[in-house]
Amino acid sequence: MSRFFGFMIAETHGRGLRLALWVVAFGTLLALATWVVAEQVAVNMRVETHRSLAGFERLRSNVLSTFDEMDRRLTQPPCSPAFLDELRRIAFLPDGINELLYAPNGVVQCSVNSGRLARPEILGAPDIMPDNPFAIAFWVDIDLGFLGLDGLTGTLAQRGALAMIVPASELPANAPRWMDQELVFHFGDTWMHRQGEAGIYVEALAAQGPAIASVFNGVFYQLACDTGGIHCIAGRSYLSQLFGLGWATVGVILLVAAVLAAWVAQQLHGLIERYWSFEARFLRRLEKGSVVCAYQPLLCLKTNLVTGCEVLARWRDVDGTIVPPDRFLPIIERHGLTERFTTMVVACAYADLTARLPSGLRLQVNFNIFPQDLDAGRLLPIFAPFLAAGSPFDVVIEIVETAEISPETAQVEIERLRAAGLRIYIDDFGAGYSSMHSLAALSIDGVKLDRSFAMAPDHSVMARMLDHAIELVQASGRSLVVEGVEASERLEYLKATGLVDFVQGYGISRPLLIDAFMAFLAERGPRPRSRPRLVA
Repeated sequence: MSRFFGFMIAETHGRGLRLALWVVAFGTLLALATWVVAEQVAVNMRVETHRSLAGFERLRSNVLSTFDEMDRRLTQPPCSPAFLDELRRIAFLPDGINELLYAPNGVVQCSVNSGRLARPEILGAPDIMPDNPFAIAFWVDIDLGFLGLDGLTGTLAQRGALAMIVPASELPANAPRWMDQELVFHFGDTWMHRQGEAGIYVEALAAQGPAIASVFNGVFYQLACDTGGIHCIAGRSYLSQLFGLGWATVGVILLVAAVLAAWVAQQLHGLIERYWSFEARFLRRLEKGSVVCAYQPLLCLKTNLVTGCEVLARWRDVDGTIVPPDRFLPIIERHGLTERFTTMVVACAYADLTARLPSGLRLQVNFNIFPQDLDAGRLLPIFAPFLAAGSPFDVVIEIVETAEISPETAQVEIERLRAAGLRIYIDDFGAGYSSMHSLAALSIDGVKLDRSFAMAPDHSVMARMLDHAIELVQASGRSLVVEGVEASERLEYLKATGLVDFVQGYGISRPLLIDAFMAFLAERGPRPRSRPRLVA
């Protein structure tokens, strides 16, 4: 899962993600287009199949109606002149059936056109027995020579003692070029090929399923029967036949799908970028457990022991990586989450430290707060656990003076916080809005020099100003912390001045997670019960 999260948030994967989204979008649109085409092909084949069935539907209806007419109108003795006259009248009906016969028990004795036969014609066993809903027997492709039609064959239908020669009905000559057809006779479980391409009916029976499956098989089938279930037509169309008739259409579909896929991929990529952007991830996951505290040791130069730490907030991203504060602090301020975030950091630090601080040790713990949160009424409930009776912690709040805070307002809140047991430092003194006026006017406990002083190269202007800044703070009677100490030479120089109370920086230690900090404290800190309460 972490790999997935890592891929989604990695900025280097933008091009690959866009390509993947395009492929998915193109495949989806192509599948949708394929489904639409498949359904349309199925509809067209159904229409064409039923159009082909229309003539056979009429023929079946005519056969049944003619039998009904014969049953109703034939009243004279069979094969008598009057009987044959009645047959002729029925044969003149406009139904296309004009050869009617009298054939009791499958023996033809007379017909409309041949009269009484000189010798009755024994038909033998029918090809299709009369055990069907219409009680009609069929002799298929029999020789019609006994009716004087030498060289011709036809289908004879018999119901009761009456029979007729069913006129041939062909599949439409104007059937579409892209579809092959087969006509079969169908009675119950019996069927017989009649016209078209043999074998399509069997294939169609075995290929019943959704139209979309036909695309992957490369062939479409359609099967339909008339309402009587006698004539059935199976249709077959190969994908190659369809493409052969419409390559231009296929090209247009592919082009449109590609263009739409590019647009969809762009929109999806925008949504994904917004959803997985750092700011969106941070706001979704700003919850208990996502805030991680790091602790940078504070070295007391008077004792050369680590007597405190500055709590530095980190944030755990969705892929487990630890994110430094310069990436998320602007988001916190932009969304008005400063108080909530401070609450989470203080709670995290309290849980870490109280669970691991050895008994008998006191520890100075410095917290940074946002300038807009300098309000005792809001801060004291947040720091209440650290201020409880018997707490082994000395809490320092570091504030950065900005244009947002007036000295008058700051002084009131500072006095209220100090009265509750908190100590106040001005952070980043010498940078931004920090000034000598604030140092003199505000009842603060200490000053932390901006790291640019200690990190400045030797003999630079900032390095020379370090001495003046130290003397200035010392003259104000405030405790002094110098941060950004990285070189051992600079550390030894600050010790030699005798004016600096605390230092911190990579020259002492990088910010450490709680277990590493406790190990560092055990090595560089005082022994339990050996350190007095700090009054810096």
